[in-house]
Amino acid sequence: MEGYAKLARLMSRHNEYGILRSFSELNAKNLLYLQAELVELESELRALANADKSSQNRVRQHYEKDWRLLNESLHDGYDEQWKKMLQIREKLNTYSTFNY
Repeated sequence: MEGYAKLARLMSRHNEYGILRSFSELNAKNLLYLQAELVELESELRALANADKSSQNRVRQHYEKDWRLLNESLHDGYDEQWKKMLQIREKLNTYSTFNY
């Protein structure tokens, strides 16, 4: 056994040898970038929601108030807002995982 395997075994048997970097600066930078991405996605979602709300299509006008209609938009061709929300959900899950 050599290299990382040998070092890992030593560190697992003797906690006092376990010196690992936390990469706190990189983690903070990553969170800041994720925040910036979420802010932009939030702005895009707001614009899509406003476009749906002011649409001539009565169904789209109700997306903001009716989650089921918004979810069903995947089948009616006006799914930009719902797709954006799914994109946000994925990014938000990543952000929340690192933030806690």
